[in-house]
Amino acid sequence: MRKEYIKELRMIKDEILLMSAMTEKMLADSVVALKTQDCELARSVIERDDLVDAKEIELQLVVSRVIATQGPVASDLRRLASTYKIITNLERIADLAVNISKRVLELSEVVYMKRLIDIPRACELAQTLLKLAIQAFIHEDISQIREVVDLEDEIDALNMQIHHDCLAYMMDNPKNIHQGSVFIFVGSYLERIGDHATNVFETVFYIVTGDYIDFNDLDEETISRTLEFQKKIASLEKDV
Repeated sequence: MRKEYIKELRMIKDEILLMSAMTEKMLADSVVALKTQDCELARSVIERDDLVDAKEIELQLVVSRVIATQGPVASDLRRLASTYKIITNLERIADLAVNISKRVLELSEVVYMKRLIDIPRACELAQTLLKLAIQAFIHEDISQIREVVDLEDEIDALNMQIHHDCLAYMMDNPKNIHQGSVFIFVGSYLERIGDHATNVFETVFYIVTGDYIDFNDLDEETISRTLEFQKKIASLEKDV
């Protein structure tokens, strides 16, 4: 039974890794489409959302079956139950990529008021944050906690910069109001994507430690304790 459980857990992790890759690609393509005003690429992102939705349902059914058949307890139950939240956050990131793509179609015939710099940068940071969170889940390793916190802060700061810059362009020329509003929305979508990626890492934190903590409440002492905790786990695994 234990060998079967480990096999099924590995399969679930592989499928979540695949779902994450699908979602990350949608995110990257949505911002490329925005930057280049590529409506065909934007439509392909929108169409791919059905695949992510199907993967979400498939994974939820698999996790439910494993819980029902394996009867996990303690940390095993915590690990499996937590995957529901990870799956949901990935699906919501895909939804936000769709939102960005729909905005591309809105601006298909508009000459941009400025070259897009901060939005693609925020997208890159969100992709990096998502990768860190998923790798933390795959390896059950929360040693990148400081990097995750810093990345989320950078995305938040870029969102504010996008907001301020767009307002300045909108005030300078009323013709910029529509596209400025769209770019502000996109900045907020990317900020929310960063939040969802951080939520994934928070869930991994819970899987590993058994404690749930909102990363908005993190302080340096908690981060230091977490890193020490992860070092102890790594040392124990090495000894085994």
